[in-house]
Amino acid sequence: MASQFKDIYMYAKKNGTLIRSLPQKEFENEYKEEKDMQKQRWKKFSKLTSKCYSNMIGANGDSACWTQAFELLKEIALEEKKENPHLQLETLDDITDYAYDIQGWLEDCMDEIDMSGNSEILLDMCNDLLDIFEWPEYTDSDIKFRKCSVLGALRRKEEAEVFCKEWLEKEPKNIVAATAGVYTFMDMKKFDTAEELVDRFINDKSECTEENDIMFTAASKLYQVMGKRKEKKQIDKALRAYEKYLEKYFMGMDDEDEEMDFWDEDLPF
Repeated sequence: MASQFKDIYMYAKKNGTLIRSLPQKEFENEYKEEKDMQKQRWKKFSKLTSKCYSNMIGANGDSACWTQAFELLKEIALEEKKENPHLQLETLDDITDYAYDIQGWLEDCMDEIDMSGNSEILLDMCNDLLDIFEWPEYTDSDIKFRKCSVLGALRRKEEAEVFCKEWLEKEPKNIVAATAGVYTFMDMKKFDTAEELVDRFINDKSECTEENDIMFTAASKLYQVMGKRKEKKQIDKALRAYEKYLEKYFMGMDDEDEEMDFWDEDLPF
């Protein structure tokens, strides 16, 4: 009975209706039907995403599967929001036990749409994701950055500028927002404004790290456009040093150092 009451309550909550009597078989049946429909949507999504990856490797020439799967994912998410108004994107992976790697698929999806040159569709995708899901601090940065880039590609410069300014006002310490601002202001030839953002996030032009490498890349392009050779040379030198560090790290050339660090630790015996 407790399970039945819960189902009835969840159905009423989702549909904004009043519970006037308990139990009611119609509530149970309709709620079960909705659950079954959601399961069918997930099955269809699984088939569509398989087609997507076949398309990615050239085994399937129908690229429409990407937008079809995205629209279906929107439908699934909106249905889930009836029970969870503060739905986060990662929640979809949680409730499906990561069976579909939704976050990974979305990134691949937007990359494919971007490479196909469908900027309007990509912009709609960014807006849909930002509207449907709730995003904890900074977790929507990649999507917002992509939106700025798409607006620039569509030559909607003023709109991109407004979006960047509002983003920076809300998240003044977000380096991704600042980097998007550099590209946007640079595109509008507002070089001084772009350089102010670079200076705000790069205190030492000789030290490029994992935390600021995106800003260093943007700064290199900005100084090239501005004709500031000295500054660009300094930034590029730091970028090359960081790239060499990454190459050494991923090639395993620092294994010996890691082993020495291990033996330097206090051992329990």
